[in-house]
Amino acid sequence: MTDQTARPDSSDSASAGHGVSRRSVFRAAGVGAAVAGGGALLEACSSGIQGASSSSSSSTPASSSSSSTTGAAASGEITIGWIHPATGGLAGFGVPDQWVVETIMKTPQYQNGMKIGGSTYKVTIKLYDTQSSVTRAGALAKQAIQQDNVDLLLASSTPETVNAVVSQAEALGTPLVCSNIPWEAWYINLGGNPQKPTLKPKNTIMYFLGAEHLALAFKPMWDKVGAKYGNNHQVAAAFPNDSDGNAFRAVFPAVLGPAGYKLDLSAAYTDGLTNYTSMITQFKGKGDDFFTNVPLPPDFAVMWTQALQQGFKPKLATVAKVLLFPTDAYAMGNKVYNIATDAWWVPGLPWHSSLTGDTCPQLAAAFTAAGLGQPNQNISNYTLFEIAYQAFQMVDNPHDKKALAAALFQVKLPEAVAGPLDYTSADTKTNPAPGVAITLPVGIQWQKGTKYPLEAKVVDNTLLPNTAINGDLLPTNA
Repeated sequence: MTDQTARPDSSDSASAGHGVSRRSVFRAAGVGAAVAGGGALLEACSSGIQGASSSSSSSTPASSSSSSTTGAAASGEITIGWIHPATGGLAGFGVPDQWVVETIMKTPQYQNGMKIGGSTYKVTIKLYDTQSSVTRAGALAKQAIQQDNVDLLLASSTPETVNAVVSQAEALGTPLVCSNIPWEAWYINLGGNPQKPTLKPKNTIMYFLGAEHLALAFKPMWDKVGAKYGNNHQVAAAFPNDSDGNAFRAVFPAVLGPAGYKLDLSAAYTDGLTNYTSMITQFKGKGDDFFTNVPLPPDFAVMWTQALQQGFKPKLATVAKVLLFPTDAYAMGNKVYNIATDAWWVPGLPWHSSLTGDTCPQLAAAFTAAGLGQPNQNISNYTLFEIAYQAFQMVDNPHDKKALAAALFQVKLPEAVAGPLDYTSADTKTNPAPGVAITLPVGIQWQKGTKYPLEAKVVDNTLLPNTAINGDLLPTNA
């Protein structure tokens, strides 16, 4: 998992005051039609990979054995299963996961065994690699529940992994905590309607951002660059003909139109397109100052190369679904300079671990010290285990799945690595639907670095004002 290339050289609205209601956004998006049909609304990354054959991997680090060996032996064991993409097209999301498990198993709460109802339980964590396959994710969930008898499931990293696991957990009565999936995609998969979020899941909760937060993360960066270099409030928008593209095509204008921006939408193109001349010509002809898109990573590399070759050089490019992780950025070389995106976790966040008190900067430094290169956004998966621990503390029997599932909806974490979470809150800004807790993003930009050849600088903290900014926002093309 080491990133060799990233080593050093030497109201309704989830964000108040933006004038866009969640109801209007989803009315524009046609929720339960165009958005629901895709089953993957605005995921941070998407993949068409299908099928897999190798068996799941399990991880029980040496540190997982309880120091209270007599009590653990007498009282049994808790098994937590984590279904995630460690290989395949979504493997970038899984880079920190083994490190997260090892870090968690060094905390007193996990290393020494969980004390529940007067007994101490040894903790075993099993990792299951989806290989970025939807089908495999669902099959692994059934295996974990029916064969491996897990007490609690975790699932992370895009609807491709998470939604298939959610479906099995709900059907088979197993508590589940999810992360790194936009809440709308998670909720629609359950059968809920984000416009009227009355459905309450039986067994599953999640934390992450939502659809509108991506648009609200990009707009302030356009404003800043526009204030200095000119702003015609026109945004070239290249959205593919897939579930992500269709969702962006509906939601982004609904959020950004009232904010004064007009999206110059390209024709919906087919994933895997190799010639983007027609849309580039359109964007050049309109003189669009900004650019946004939601492509498959290989498509973006081709699209952006052709845009530069053909002279389309927007003042700022803000992309979704690509360039989230150092490996993705390094693959594009210097063409990635000054392209911006969103980040749901960065080292400069002001949060602390509820298990140890470690800060986000301390965790980021430990990740790098472990030889894994630059910090990865999915260090935020640490919070899956913070939620798990608190839920287990609320039950008398860790094997009582019904009681544990109910406990998930009572979790309150004023401090957590991914940010504060409170599943009992009725505030629609932070908890737009039952079982949902929002963690907001910041704006980052890939810049030529000093410690590393490329560095993701936090350049906008509009949605999270208490996050440290560590770089000046630069125009992609001055």
